[in-house]
Order: sequence, then structure tokens, then C-alpha cells
Amino acid sequence: MSNIDKHALNQEKIEWLNKLADMEYCKSNPGHWLMSLKDTNMLAQLALHSQALLDELEAAENRIAELEAREVKPVKGEVLVTVSGFTGCGKSAIAGEIEIAMKAIGVPVTWSNGDAEKRMTGADWLTAIEMYKPTVRIIEVNVPRAAAAGKGE
Repeated sequence: MSNIDKHALNQEKIEWLNKLADMEYCKSNPGHWLMSLKDTNMLAQLALHSQALLDELEAAENRIAELEAREVKPVKGEVLVTVSGFTGCGKSAIAGEIEIAMKAIGVPVTWSNGDAEKRMTGADWLTAIEMYKPTVRIIEVNVPRAAAAGKGE
């Protein structure tokens, strides 16, 4: 999706208004304006361009709604851990090890999809991690309290 070029749109509007200012009043048919074929074509181009921009705007709004719908917000006292990566990079193994480590120190763990993706033991996870040898990058994100208010509280 391309960015909507507001400067170009404004320039087109100025050009069109200048064309309107240059039109002649039709003396033989009072109440009508004369437009050249070039001006008429410009109007058609503007109409097509406007429709394309509306389609682009609708697609962007749909994409935003889709992304907002799948956003998971933490409830009070909850820490979300997201493990993401390409298929086959070892993310399930890392998530499984996080679950084992948290449970070992008494922290309850729930999976957003109900349960672990695979029912593997700690040894299975370690084997998978050894096979994939992933690098883990941890990103901490603070959620403002106002954003979490009313979400599951």
C-alpha cells in the first residue's frame, strides 16, 4: 500500500480550481459554463484518482481494524510473553522452556490458545533448542495503565 500524497492532491485541487476560473460563461445558453475537452478529461482523471484514494483508504482502515482486533492486551497483574519467529526457528521450544522455568519457580502459566502447541517434555524442548540453535532477543514493552484499564479488570 502506498502513502497518500497529500501535497500532490492539494496541487491537483489547485490546478482544477484554476481551470474552473478560466472557464467562460456560455452566452448562447445562459446559466451554463463552457469546458474544453482537456478540462473534461481532467475531471475524469480526478474522479478516478479520488476513487483510487478512497479504495486505498478503505484498505488501510480494514488493515488497522484487523491488527487492532488481534492485539492482546494484558490484564492487571499479568505479564504477556510473545515468542515470534519464522516457522522452524525453534520458537515453540523457547516458549516451552519459558513455561517450564516459570512453573518451576511457582509462576502460573496459561497459553492464549489454551495449551502448549506441542505436548513435549523439558528434554524434548532442549533437544529442539539444540537442533535449531536460535538466538533470543528480549524486548520489554511498558503498557500505560490507561490503555489496560477496563481490559479484563
